[in-house]
Amino acid sequence: MILQFSEAEELFAKNDFEALKQQLLSVGRKLQYSKGMTIQSGKNEVLVIISGRMLVSTSKKNSLIIGDTVPFFPVGLMEEYYKIPLFYYIENEATVVQLTVEDFNKLFFYNPEYAQLLTRIMSIISVRLIHAYYERVNDSGYATIREMLHRYLFKIEEGTVINVGVASFILKRTRLSRSYVFQVLSALKRGGYITICNGKLVSINREIPERY
Repeated sequence: MILQFSEAEELFAKNDFEALKQQLLSVGRKLQYSKGMTIQSGKNEVLVIISGRMLVSTSKKNSLIIGDTVPFFPVGLMEEYYKIPLFYYIENEATVVQLTVEDFNKLFFYNPEYAQLLTRIMSIISVRLIHAYYERVNDSGYATIREMLHRYLFKIEEGTVINVGVASFILKRTRLSRSYVFQVLSALKRGGYITICNGKLVSINREIPERY
């Protein structure tokens, strides 16, 4: 599953968003958010992310991360259509373009090229949610950790996880207990399956057993 996920990410990265970026900047208002802030979209507002990354949660305290954003993710679109109160934690400094819902609709729905890009953006979000569901709905907590280790390494290589320990990464995305996560990580480390340095997963040295 992680291989299919990686291939989808690679395909998404090949999209050319430069023309869309320039069009957004000409229509909307450029805003910047600092690392560590938590934001919500305002009424009749869509914030299109043109740089940086945000973690998405249903809680202001980000107690459980349900996903993360992709380039040109439209913060506020789901809130506008379905009234879902989502919170966005700024993982690293982010730049967005602020649009009214009306301006967003004009830009994306009346231009076939941008409408196609929006479809691709929303599709990769769906792919990520499917993968997150696959990771977290397993027959055991161990199976979930096993999948999350591969996700963590992928994000390290992608450069989208910075200064985050592997245990914290897992705990923020699951409801597993802290003691159980550390127990499994310690056992895998002792067995030589993984290498952890300063709390960060450095490598998966050999195939992790399917059963604990």
